[in-house]
Amino acid sequence: MNIKDLLKDAYKESMTVEEIETALKDISMPGDNSAELERLKSALSKSNSEAAAYKKQLREKMAEDEQKKQQEQKVRDAMQKELDALRRESVVSKNKARLIALGYEETLADETAEAMADGKIEEVFANQKKHLKVLEKKIRAEVLKDTPRPTSQREPKNV
Repeated sequence: MNIKDLLKDAYKESMTVEEIETALKDISMPGDNSAELERLKSALSKSNSEAAAYKKQLREKMAEDEQKKQQEQKVRDAMQKELDALRRESVVSKNKARLIALGYEETLADETAEAMADGKIEEVFANQKKHLKVLEKKIRAEVLKDTPRPTSQREPKNV
């Protein structure tokens, strides 16, 4: 380090020794700054540890929020599942009542209503065929029952 670097702006060409001494009195010499350096290192270390702690808290908070969201989603899913089941049950019940009103037997009406709710159209048509056969048998039985039977009227022979 030379005088020009040490005096900086106070340096002038052709300075006398007395001027240099006067200028040097105003300037503090770089000394041992280890205490200041240790203080700054300590402050930096403290800031780093605080930042790490906040980062950890943020991660924990995010994890808690995610867990809450998952639990809320599970509750919503369960409620939706229950709602869907109740809607299906309502549709099956209404369809069963309509089918019974059309003359379906209760078990066949139940099976057909279930098939309707599940979208099994082939099963619905198969059950309709069964119903029509049962209905046809009933009608034939009614017609036969109401048909008069021939009586055997023999005329007595005159002998």
